[in-house]
Amino acid sequence: MLEIKTASYDEIPVIEKFLKENNFNIDQIEKYILNCMIAYDNKIPVAVAGFKQKKNVAIIEFVIVTKNRRREYLGDGIVKALLNVADKKGIEKVYVNTDKSNLFFKKIGFKEVKNYCEYIDDLNMLESNMILQVTLPDYFFKACKSKK
Repeated sequence: MLEIKTASYDEIPVIEKFLKENNFNIDQIEKYILNCMIAYDNKIPVAVAGFKQKKNVAIIEFVIVTKNRRREYLGDGIVKALLNVADKKGIEKVYVNTDKSNLFFKKIGFKEVKNYCEYIDDLNMLESNMILQVTLPDYFFKACKSKK
């Protein structure tokens, strides 16, 4: 059974292990663990996502789905859950810095922006990257997809 839930401090080792197994590292995840989601399938982690918050703005730090579960819309589902948490915290704009070749965020409703807020200067903008954004709660008007 698939369960997507807000992560807890007790799950930090589970998330760190999952990220390491998927060749991803986050320093000091405990600082924003309450802005992280984790998806379990039969108690096995299959996806994680997290953002950092600056006032009423969020910056998605990571969305990772285990390789053998991609293309099942788990990324779509965990991002929707993550954005729901952001919305409940009063966040109005959510940004992500992603490679221009990565279409995942565009496919799920994020739009490219040239002018973004002053809180995201730590995005380490590279030439090969683009900044994408959604506005809450407007994002939720688009339906979630699932194969299961």
